[in-house]
Amino acid sequence: MLLSRFALVLLILSFSVFAFAQSKTKPSDKFRQLEENLPTPNEQRTASGAPGAKYWQQRADYVIDVELDDVNQRIIGKETVTYKNLSPDTLNYIWLQIDQNINAKTRTRN
Repeated sequence: MLLSRFALVLLILSFSVFAFAQSKTKPSDKFRQLEENLPTPNEQRTASGAPGAKYWQQRADYVIDVELDDVNQRIIGKETVTYKNLSPDTLNYIWLQIDQNINAKTRTRN
């Protein structure tokens, strides 16, 4: 009887250890692999994520001139974009995407 109680207590304790064990997928895992958070360093980025020797930051300056015509429900405008390629590589094309600010507090959502 004493042996069976001891075995039962031991069984309960062993299950409780598994219940409190950390998973490798949890952020609190002290032994997780670093490549999940810090990528392998290359020429563009260091291991910490800082810019490397061949990291190039592009620059785009723009001027927007817009007129709202409430009477005719129109927007009239023009925009000038000046793009500066600061890398030694030639850019074959530039992708330009214009979106309205859907998160603006003043935006009316119908």
